[in-house]
Amino acid sequence: MTRRWTGLVVIVAMVVFSVVAYPSLPERVATHWNIAGEPDSWSSRAFAVWLGPAIALGVWLLLPVLRRIDPRRANYDRFDPTFWLVVNMITLFLGLVHALTLGAALGWRVDITRAMLMIVGALFVILGNYMPRLRSNWWMGIRTPWTLESESVWRATHRLAGWTFAAAGVLTVLSALLPSKAAFFVAMASMMCGAFIPVIYSYIAFRREQRTSTS
Repeated sequence: MTRRWTGLVVIVAMVVFSVVAYPSLPERVATHWNIAGEPDSWSSRAFAVWLGPAIALGVWLLLPVLRRIDPRRANYDRFDPTFWLVVNMITLFLGLVHALTLGAALGWRVDITRAMLMIVGALFVILGNYMPRLRSNWWMGIRTPWTLESESVWRATHRLAGWTFAAAGVLTVLSALLPSKAAFFVAMASMMCGAFIPVIYSYIAFRREQRTSTS
């Protein structure tokens, strides 16, 4: 998952699946589900088939461009494999969502809500394991005024984020065992805590560092 072309392979697989599935899809395809797991938004067959691959291709092309224009682009060499892993994991996530969307329209017996919780949870766990490897940049990681100001605060915050993201991911996966509405709220609370705790910590760590440097 750390090779540049992995994401492109996923996108090609999405396109192939779309082409194969297209003739069997209904004219209207459900593209959104509410917290009870019931479809509440539909799109045309063509839109549903090509939206996923288009977004995935856009992400795969855009993130390397953002890397090149980042004022801290020199830092990317220090976490290049992790950068591509994040890009590829986002692409794979989009690919799985695309497969689930079309699969549901094709009549697959799958609980979309529970499947999505498991996929998102797994993504959080994987990202959590790689958070500490990120180095200061403007596009990936916990980018607050305090982490961007201090290299040591960046490192400490991302070490903590590794734990909070992984914990949030595990709780999100486990929430799939709960009734749909309860699962949604448990998963949302877990992910929000996993993301916001490091943000709060970055401010505390920065203030502590400032007090130490001025004492």
